[in-house]
Amino acid sequence: MKILHFSDIHTGGHFSTTSLFDKRLIGTLNYRLRRKHHVKWERLERAIEHIETEKPDFVINTGDITSVSNKAEFDEALKRLHRLTENTNFTFLNVPGNHDYYIDNSELLNYRNKAYDTLNRGKFPLNEFPCRLRTENVDFWMIDESRPNNGTLSSGIFKSQDLTTLEQWTKEAGDKKVILIGHYPLKDSLGQALKARRALENGELLYELLAKGKISINLCGHIHAAFCRKEQSGSLEICAGSLTIGGRMNKLEYNDSTNTFDHSWIELK
Repeated sequence: MKILHFSDIHTGGHFSTTSLFDKRLIGTLNYRLRRKHHVKWERLERAIEHIETEKPDFVINTGDITSVSNKAEFDEALKRLHRLTENTNFTFLNVPGNHDYYIDNSELLNYRNKAYDTLNRGKFPLNEFPCRLRTENVDFWMIDESRPNNGTLSSGIFKSQDLTTLEQWTKEAGDKKVILIGHYPLKDSLGQALKARRALENGELLYELLAKGKISINLCGHIHAAFCRKEQSGSLEICAGSLTIGGRMNKLEYNDSTNTFDHSWIELK
C-alpha cells in the first residue's frame, strides 16, 4: 500500500461584496499583500504529475484548500484539483481545515460541504463525519476539526461526543494500523503543545490515543512547515505543511511482512 499526502494549498485573493463587512476582508488583504508571494502553484502541478506517475493506492489532503472560504476560492480549488478528483486509479480522501470554515455563515458552509463532497467523490459527506474506511491491514479515520473563529484565532475542535465512536473503532481495529486524518497537529515538531489560539480544543483526547499507540499515524497540516514526529509508542504524527508554500508531499509505504510504514518526503520546490 502506498499513500501520498499533502495539505494547505490555499487558493485565495478573491474579493466579494459581502466579505467587505467581516473577517474575510482582512484575510483576503493578507493573502494579496503577503501570502500570494509565497504560494507557488507550479508545486501543486508537479505534485499532481508525481501522483499520476507514482500511482499510489491513496491520496490524502488534510485541508485548507481556501484562504477565507469564499465560493470563488472553492471553485478555483476544485479546478486546480480536478485531475485528482477524476482519477479513479486511487482513493482520494479529503478533510477540511480552519480556513475552509472561516466565518459562521451557512451559505459558505454549504459551499464548503459541496466542495469537499466533490473531492471525496460523494463517498464521505462532511455531515456524516467522522467517517471510517477499512482495508485489510489499515483503517482510515476521517474527522472534521474545523470551526469558525473570531479575530486572528485559528483554533479547531475535536467534538468530545465523537470520542465514543473512535474508541469503539479502536476495539474493532484490533491489530490493524489506524491512520487518523485531520487538519490539526496534536503537538508541534518538538512534541510541545501548540499555542491555544492555533491549537485543537479537546486535542488531548486524540493525543492520548496516539501516545498509547491506538492511533498509528496522525496525518495533518495547518502548520505550514512540514515535520514528522515519533511518539514513545512508535506512533507517528506527520504534518505535510503547505504544499504550495513549503513544497513537500508526504509518502508512506506499508510493508505487509513487518506491519510497519516507511515514511519519506517528496520535495517539489
